[in-house]
Amino acid sequence: MKNILTYIFIVLILSCSSSKQERKLIGNWYSASENRIDSEFGFYKDTLVIYDSYGKSTLKWKVSEQKIYSSFLNENGPTYKYKLDQNNDSLNLELIGEKGFILPTLIKAKNAFDFFQKIIGLKIQLPIKETELEQIGLPSNLNFNVYAGFIDNNLKVKTDLASDLNNLENEVNRFKEHSRDELKRFLRFNLIADKNITESQMDSIKGILKQTSIERIFRTYQNKQADYKNNLIWFGEKE
Repeated sequence: MKNILTYIFIVLILSCSSSKQERKLIGNWYSASENRIDSEFGFYKDTLVIYDSYGKSTLKWKVSEQKIYSSFLNENGPTYKYKLDQNNDSLNLELIGEKGFILPTLIKAKNAFDFFQKIIGLKIQLPIKETELEQIGLPSNLNFNVYAGFIDNNLKVKTDLASDLNNLENEVNRFKEHSRDELKRFLRFNLIADKNITESQMDSIKGILKQTSIERIFRTYQNKQADYKNNLIWFGEKE
């Protein structure tokens, strides 16, 4: 009888431990390269939904001994060794059975736009436009992205490569050098800027952009057709 009670006690402890770890994982996790989302892992109570280059996968999942086990209808799915950082907002996954196959670090976020703000390190509330917008997110290789937002209520303007615009002309020149000749006349600035930036501040930012050899400036807006919670395909209009 004593051995049975001990066994039940151990099972309960392991079950509680697994449940605690599963609660830490529940939510949306994203990875990106060049500020574009590469993959998304959505951990829900009973389901794991993965979006990656292969498309969408829906699986069952459970946690045991720092491993995530997944399954399809009647088949085992991938198994991952996982590690959370101390704040439980950064997740590293290693695919077991594929030696050395470590996924890019995943960041926990409410949605795609929240993740975008985390990777650029700025708070941005996009302005709203009621009129129809032009899609400027694709093809992305035409866009030179400029971000204007706030850190602790201080305005910050940066690019994908630099924390300010001090070296903008050289960045633009390198961007054009790596673009195909037939596409160079279509290159554009994609200005993703907070709605609370004043008109004079915006004029100053645009003035700096216009000093470069890229002639077109588009500003990103939000409206009903622009769903940045699920993807980062930008919509806007020419300024």
